[in-house]
Amino acid sequence: MTTGDDATSGSPEPLGYEDVADGIAPVVSQERRDGVEILTLSGELDLHTVEDIAPALEDVLAGRTGSIVIDLAEVTFADSSALNLLLRTHARAALHLAGPLHSSVQRLFEVTGVTGVFNLHDTKDEAIAAAARARP
Repeated sequence: MTTGDDATSGSPEPLGYEDVADGIAPVVSQERRDGVEILTLSGELDLHTVEDIAPALEDVLAGRTGSIVIDLAEVTFADSSALNLLLRTHARAALHLAGPLHSSVQRLFEVTGVTGVFNLHDTKDEAIAAAARARP
């Protein structure tokens, strides 16, 4: 693992995940760029998989010095448990969500009215730039 404020290793470090019998397990990886912690998720985020990614997110929250970006571009489904996790994280940290969002995730955000709550960005690079600017 490469460390340091602006360290990048070329590819994000996988944090591990478990196979989930009921669906597609999320792929979770973490990297740090421009002083911003970046967590990349993919697959389905539901009650079972959120339990798998919550510890990785807790690690990011515990070790952060600035904003957090969660890249949701490869998330194909999210339910209320995923939304709850994102809202709890948003309450604890300067959170930026990166897309583009899958239509089902976008619909969840629209139906629940959280599009005005979250800092949503069209791309991971835009989210990182915004998070870096927001750093104290």
